[in-house]
Amino acid sequence: MPNLTEETNGTQRRLLDAAVAIFAERGFRRTTVRAICEEADANIAAVNYHFGNKAALYDAAFDHARLRSNEDNPFVQMDEARNFHADKPADHRLYLFIRTMLEHQFRNGKPTDLTRLMTHEMMQPTAALDRLIEVSVRRVYTNLVKIILDLMPPGSPPTPGSSASGSTTTSKDRETAAHRYAMSVSAQCHFHHLALPMIQRLEPKQRYTPKALDDLANHIHRFTLAAVRGDNSPV
Repeated sequence: MPNLTEETNGTQRRLLDAAVAIFAERGFRRTTVRAICEEADANIAAVNYHFGNKAALYDAAFDHARLRSNEDNPFVQMDEARNFHADKPADHRLYLFIRTMLEHQFRNGKPTDLTRLMTHEMMQPTAALDRLIEVSVRRVYTNLVKIILDLMPPGSPPTPGSSASGSTTTSKDRETAAHRYAMSVSAQCHFHHLALPMIQRLEPKQRYTPKALDDLANHIHRFTLAAVRGDNSPV
C-alpha cells in the first residue's frame, strides 16, 4: 500500500505542474479546474481538497514556477546571500541584474512558464498580481532602483526646467530619474518575450541562446550606463 503522505504530495505536485503549464498557456480566466485535473490525472475534487479553490491554486502555481525558475537560473544561484550582489560595484550589479532577468525570460531559447504567466497577468491582471508584487516583484524593483541611484553621478539629473550648468538637483529629482531608468531597464528585458512574434518576423535570425542572452545583456547594460552616467561608448 503506498504511503499516504507520498501519495498526497504526488497529487499536489502533479496538480502544480499541470496548473503551471495550462495557466501559462491560457491564463487564469480561460483555464478550468477540470482541464488541470485531467492533465494531472487527478479527481475533479482534488483542487479543492489540496488548495481550496482555483484562485489559491493559481497563487501556488506562480510560487511553483518562480521557485523552479530560481532553481534553474545560474545567476540566481550565484547570488548566495540573495542580496543582489551587494558586495560588487554598481555597474557589475547592474549587469548581473539584467542577465538574471533575461535568464528568467528564456529557457532553451523559448519563453519560460514564469514569463508566460507574467505576460497573462500584465495583459489581464488578477488579484494574483497584487500578491506577486508584494512577495517578489517589489523587492526586485526596489533593488534595481538602488543600483541605478548608486550609478548616478552626484548632482544628476539637473532640475527640470533649468539649465544643466549651475542647476540644482533635489533628492526627489534623483529618485524620480532612478525610477524612470529602472522602468526602462525592465522594459528592455521584457520586450523580447512580449514582442516575440513581431521580433521573429522582423529579425528571423534572432535567437535566445545563452550566448545571445549574454550579448543582449551587454547591450542593455551599456545602453543604460550611457543614459545614467553620460557614457558615450558605443552601445
